[in-house]
Amino acid sequence: MSDNTLKPDILVFGGGIAGLWLINRLNAAGYQCLLLESGTLGGDQTLASQGIIHGGLKYALGGSLSSESESIAAMPDRWRSAMAGDDPVDLRNLTVLSETQHMWSSGSVASRMTNFFASKMLRGRIDKLKRADFPSALADNAFKGNVYKLDDLVINTESLIDTLSAPVRQRLLAYDPARDTLEWNDNGLASATVNGVRIEPGLCVLAAGNGNPALLAQAHKAHLLEQEHSQLRPLKMLLVKHDLGHRLYAHCVGTSNKPVLTVTSHDCPDGKVVWYLGGELAEQGVDRSDQEQRAAGRAELDKLFPWLDFSNAELATLDVVRAEPKQENRVKPDNAYARRDRNLIISWPTKLTLAPDLGDRVMALVEEHGLQPCEPMTLPAELKQAPMGVPYWHRCF
Repeated sequence: MSDNTLKPDILVFGGGIAGLWLINRLNAAGYQCLLLESGTLGGDQTLASQGIIHGGLKYALGGSLSSESESIAAMPDRWRSAMAGDDPVDLRNLTVLSETQHMWSSGSVASRMTNFFASKMLRGRIDKLKRADFPSALADNAFKGNVYKLDDLVINTESLIDTLSAPVRQRLLAYDPARDTLEWNDNGLASATVNGVRIEPGLCVLAAGNGNPALLAQAHKAHLLEQEHSQLRPLKMLLVKHDLGHRLYAHCVGTSNKPVLTVTSHDCPDGKVVWYLGGELAEQGVDRSDQEQRAAGRAELDKLFPWLDFSNAELATLDVVRAEPKQENRVKPDNAYARRDRNLIISWPTKLTLAPDLGDRVMALVEEHGLQPCEPMTLPAELKQAPMGVPYWHRCF
């Protein structure tokens, strides 16, 4: 082997939650891994997520637990185990924004939901709050609805990227598709040449989110993973920067089985708070211009929080595209997704909360392959580290 050739056990594409979780999980199992990122770490989908580690209860809004909600019910506890240091992926330094996620409702919706939320199947996972325990944004006497506490938590996604990057920082490499080259063969990725350094992995994992379709297209030319395709789910998120002081982490229940609005709160460098708004507002927003989405957001806030004055708030939009494995009728996948074809694995977590599930699935495929860990590597100076991403609310106002 020449000095200019590296032979890691596993090469991972993508420096978002999927790739970073996987390199930590594989590293803990003794594998020598490298990761390639063409942009910034966490900079595409992960830092644009709301950071909600949910156990599927928001999918129970129609009045029953779906297969989707059951499949991810264990995820908050898996994350809490990692945060306690009791998981191969160590999240002890992770910052938590809120230990719980709330859900609020009003009117006829409230009466419909109350009986369901009190059912035996949800006991211990959801509690109805007394008014004295309402979050401050819903504590006004003008609010007549009900508020519930879920067993979900909300994490700081910037802290998540920092925490996952730290143990493997030197292995997270900048990859430039305009400069660097990939060579495929019948078994998988034969090599990646990065700034003149040739990398020949034993296994390759595609975990690049929105970058997976382009990588899959190359794999298909080599007759690999030919049945696997990607689907993209666009959202137009809304950011509301205000100085009202209220931090809210909650879903607003409407008449459908999706939240009308999902709110998380994040700190800006200037000390103000940003409410980051998802839910149906973000899904329907893809058919609106940025200006129309801001107007729709103001109208929704005025309707849901008539006792709060958002007239001085600054609003910004963020177009987010979530990548998933292609499903029949474009339905959302129930679980994390991973498939192997010879020496190539394709993977999507499908949701931030399912990262531990993705780790389990990819680990099983690696063990099935029979890959044996190699000796530790020394990386040449030509390989540069991928830069860290910055949360959008730090730079959009």
